[in-house]
Amino acid sequence: NGTQESNEHNDAPPLLPHSPTPSSQSAQRSGALPPSTCEHVDEIVPSSQDVCTEAMPELEPELLHALGDAVDDIPIYGPDIHGKLAQRWLPILKKGLQAEIKEKLLKEYVAPDNCKLLKAPTLNPEISAAVADIVRARDRKLQTRQDQLGLGITAINKAMTLLLTGDDKVQAVKILSDSCRILTDLHFTETQVRSKLITPGLDKSFLAVIQNHERDETLFGNTLPDKIKASKAIERQGLQIKKVPNPKASTPSSSFAAARPRPQGNWSGPSRYQSFSRGGRAGSYRTQYRRAPASMPPPSTRNSTSSTMNPVNKRAPTRH
Repeated sequence: NGTQESNEHNDAPPLLPHSPTPSSQSAQRSGALPPSTCEHVDEIVPSSQDVCTEAMPELEPELLHALGDAVDDIPIYGPDIHGKLAQRWLPILKKGLQAEIKEKLLKEYVAPDNCKLLKAPTLNPEISAAVADIVRARDRKLQTRQDQLGLGITAINKAMTLLLTGDDKVQAVKILSDSCRILTDLHFTETQVRSKLITPGLDKSFLAVIQNHERDETLFGNTLPDKIKASKAIERQGLQIKKVPNPKASTPSSSFAAARPRPQGNWSGPSRYQSFSRGGRAGSYRTQYRRAPASMPPPSTRNSTSSTMNPVNKRAPTRH
């Protein structure tokens, strides 16, 4: 038996190293894998996008300059300013300056004499008399904000003049700080104007949600969705605990009126005038009502009455 098993093993064909399997042979015939790399199936094949990118030629600098700079969709912020500066401007951007500080600050600066156009122009008297009161009021508000913008620019130029003509760095920094306060407060004012222009188009129940909102990257704050959800939840809870009033008992007259059938639609009943076809023509007539006949008198009374009333009916006496 041992000899027979050894002969069977000897008769089997020897295994060749790296002999291709039937699946690999079919892949070779189809051209999916080359014969030389059948055993390296784990190699990374470059994608079509990489091949297309490698095949594209590089553009010349002149062509790139003609195309212009690429613009990204995501807003990119610039480098950070000094932390002490950001701590001073952010509260003003959110809540504005106090009224007393703002009034005092604006009185310290006036438009320069050699640059008078930094002051907002006034409305011509002829135009002011021709427009409505609401237009004049709106123009005055715009003029006030434009004056504040001009004063902020005036303060910047005053500080620049001080740096160009002197060495008082501390005073220049103070004036620049004032200009930043004036302009950041104006920035806050414009944010408030935008909110007031949008709120009239919103539902009145929604105004309580955004009453004390604080801006961030968005006009009404990133926490607005959470505030809306909380407001809806409070409204649902209030409806659950609200006492439902009992219905009032109906009186007999009201129940009779309610039970009385009413005609459907706008039908108000039959008309007093009815049309009939007479001789091919449609006519209308009013419904005639006859009175009931009076009781007849006795025969004797009736004869005397008729003879009295109708003397013509009497016969003349015959002549003999």
